[in-house]
Amino acid sequence: MRLWLIRHGETMSNASGVFQGHLDIELNERGVSQARAVSAYLAPIAFAAVFSSDLQRAARTAELLAGDRAVAFDPDLREMNYGVLQGVAYRDAAETLRPHRLEEAWLRGEIHRGRQSLPAGESLAQFRRRTSRFVDKLDDRFLDDESANVLVVGHGGQLAVLLTVLLGMPARARYSFRFANCGISVLTRTPGNTTLDLHNLVVWDEGRVFSDRGLSGQLPQRAE
Repeated sequence: MRLWLIRHGETMSNASGVFQGHLDIELNERGVSQARAVSAYLAPIAFAAVFSSDLQRAARTAELLAGDRAVAFDPDLREMNYGVLQGVAYRDAAETLRPHRLEEAWLRGEIHRGRQSLPAGESLAQFRRRTSRFVDKLDDRFLDDESANVLVVGHGGQLAVLLTVLLGMPARARYSFRFANCGISVLTRTPGNTTLDLHNLVVWDEGRVFSDRGLSGQLPQRAE
């Protein structure tokens, strides 16, 4: 199968630098515009299935991309639960964790590396387990279908962990992958191998749509 991974469009929390996690934040106008641009770009692709996180920023993005296709909403595709940091600005994370005696662990990167979990949040191990569960469901349906194009709409952190599962990498490698809002990544997955064919292609630029080349089942080579 060929997997098309797309991060949701922009939200006001993204624009403001705020942890979202499981908070159910809607797209802002720019995020809707981004999703519509990607929808136009992907129009030539016949997707066998469309999966999405059930949080509305991803769900709305998926609906805009799917057109007339049904979307399967799966909570296993939710972003990591950041616990007490949800709704907190990135710059205020250490201060927020001070009463929990986790300020130094945050500043040393121990929480980023998964050695400790955030209060009221989930651990990296829990996050990766549910991501692996989603991959198992995908493989059960599509792994032996080399013609299947499958669209997956998720979140930046979640898609990074998903890539580590698909590529057989340790969870700590998730920081090797960045996802722009509505960035496109493509993988080919067979029973014997998974390859990352394209990563974080951005086909929108404030309303400018790069859809003139057409895909016709082929991978785009670059964005101008």
